[in-house]
Amino acid sequence: MVDSRTLGITKYQVFCTVLAAIGSFNFGWNIGTVNIPGDVLQNCVTGHKYYGRFPSCIGVSSGVVWGIIVGCFALGALLGAIISNPVIDRKGYKFTLSWFALLNVVGALLLSLTTKIPQFIIGRIVVGVAAGAANNALSTYVSDITTPRARNVLSGVVQFACNFGIMLDNACALGLAPPPRWRILFALTGVFGLINFVLFPFASESPKWLVSKGKYEDARNALAKFRKDADVDAEFNDIVRIHQENKAQTEDVNVYQVLRGDTPHNLRHQLLCVASLMFFQQLCGINAVIFYSTQIINKSTKDDPADIPTLAQILTWVISMVALIFTFIGMVLGGYFGRRPLLMFSHVTMALFSAILVAGSVKDITALVVTMVFLFNAFFNLGVGPIPWATAGEMTPRYAMTAMSAIGTGIGYTFTFVIGVIFPPMQDAWENYTFFFFVAWNLAAVAFVFLFVPETKDRPIEDTVKVHSCGVHFVVGKKWKVDAVKNNDTMVVPADA
Repeated sequence: MVDSRTLGITKYQVFCTVLAAIGSFNFGWNIGTVNIPGDVLQNCVTGHKYYGRFPSCIGVSSGVVWGIIVGCFALGALLGAIISNPVIDRKGYKFTLSWFALLNVVGALLLSLTTKIPQFIIGRIVVGVAAGAANNALSTYVSDITTPRARNVLSGVVQFACNFGIMLDNACALGLAPPPRWRILFALTGVFGLINFVLFPFASESPKWLVSKGKYEDARNALAKFRKDADVDAEFNDIVRIHQENKAQTEDVNVYQVLRGDTPHNLRHQLLCVASLMFFQQLCGINAVIFYSTQIINKSTKDDPADIPTLAQILTWVISMVALIFTFIGMVLGGYFGRRPLLMFSHVTMALFSAILVAGSVKDITALVVTMVFLFNAFFNLGVGPIPWATAGEMTPRYAMTAMSAIGTGIGYTFTFVIGVIFPPMQDAWENYTFFFFVAWNLAAVAFVFLFVPETKDRPIEDTVKVHSCGVHFVVGKKWKVDAVKNNDTMVVPADA
């Protein structure tokens, strides 16, 4: 039998990853729900009237307030990431991914039955908590259940599921944006939460989490299901050995311990990479496009926002479809190219498209503006979209993985909120030159990746930890190289590391 450590993707790995990704799908759905119906909700472009006791819109006169409404979802996600960290440690991934999904039902009721702005904000925060918990658990869960070769592709599922949620929401919104049908859009997130709650118990728990709780027989059985028809003896022994070594040094650490450096390994470099990549993922400008693409395009197409669906709204859906296709392409490319080249290529192209978008806006060339928005979103999903989510799971020892993932997702959600809030007033102030802001951040990200982010494709987590747990350092040069496994070879750290 083949050594399980050299396996690629198995059907059961895909099955469990897809079930876990329903939460990330719901995350994307809730990001997209305020985009196409935005003018209806905010500006009451179809008129202000009542359907029974429910108003046709919520009416927001301030761009800053609307930015808070849009961005507060990310604050909820930040809270969910923080809360879920100890829950994952005590109850496991199945419990977290199943039970937090029920918060989508609560949020859906608040949003679909909303009559006032505060109720709408609370509903956005509640579904955000569910999304934050799901994404925090998903990234580590996928890292735990996959082999290094399978991880190259399946680590992109978080971004793919998110984009699929955005695309499907935008498609539905073309018909459901007018009042009172926009309420159905917000109600559907509760349906997806129920589906998640019902289906995820059919997935297996993480073998590594089971080992950490002393459930060795259950862990071996779960690993055998994930590695069907392969010999799991060596991999299972590795999991147990690494757990015992880590336990001899420390129990699982929390976020505070990682931040202050109270860990057996020096994880400063891992912390820098995880935090910075999630920071750059938001400052690259993608959420300005995801949240406000309809308004950005409408400035060029000059549609009547009450004539639903407008050309800008249709193009927003097409953009989300292209983004989904490019996310799949990015997942495939992840099996052939390294993390570093994909990240740098993605950021460079986004900087270029941002600059051309500014030029198109200044010259009022509608076709150029629309094309650049398309390309900006598409090339984001080749590297900047999926890879940062996987970084914590590919660079961090098991005892700190959940805490490190929570830090990364927390930073990501914080700056998702920041961009959601500041983009409307920034666009009012800078007008056609707004995207120069994102040009600068994308170029800064390219320099950071080149200097600090190590290659982790096909590398075992343990070897990456050994090489890079020595404080912050530049990663250029052979000294920092970790060899990758091929075929039935095991992966080792070079002697000069």
